[in-house]
Amino acid sequence: MGSSPPPSEPSRKPLDKHIVWAALLVIVFIIASGIFMVWFGLRLLSRGVHVQVTESSPTRKVVTVKTPVGDFKIAKEQNVSDFQLGLPVYPGATRVKNPQDDNSVSLAFNLPDQINLRIAVAKFDTPDPLEKVRQFYKQQLGGEVTSLAETQSSGKTVFEIKYGEQKKVVSLRPQDGGTRIDLVRIFHGRAEPN
Repeated sequence: MGSSPPPSEPSRKPLDKHIVWAALLVIVFIIASGIFMVWFGLRLLSRGVHVQVTESSPTRKVVTVKTPVGDFKIAKEQNVSDFQLGLPVYPGATRVKNPQDDNSVSLAFNLPDQINLRIAVAKFDTPDPLEKVRQFYKQQLGGEVTSLAETQSSGKTVFEIKYGEQKKVVSLRPQDGGTRIDLVRIFHGRAEPN
């Protein structure tokens, strides 16, 4: 009895050298195109981005960045105005003047389609106890407060006010026998905040 020979594997067609070269050329073209696009984009951005730093006084430094996408203005200053904050300042509180601490800053982003983002931040210290400062802000902010968070372990109190395109935050915490007050106002929208 004869056994039939094992089935033979179908013969493989050798790869055509032209297909290999074409695939390699496509890969090289994709890589070269990517490098060119990155180079062109960086060149375009470097010509379209302008940075200007102005220091009008020892307490005020402004960095303005103009880009094709929008303008950004960052001002580190000791005197972010009460109007910019839109929040009451505790009577007798003094602005933080410690250079290690961020004193006050205002950020303004003007984006396309008149979308604006404004952020104003200021820090204050008062020798008054936290409870007295907390009562002042409860009375001043009254019904505007949309969220109130109090942490018993650290003694921190945070008042939050949200309406429309604005958010305001008053953060209180005990510090050095007195109270540290952080005031923040964030506006995002098409109109200028008032």
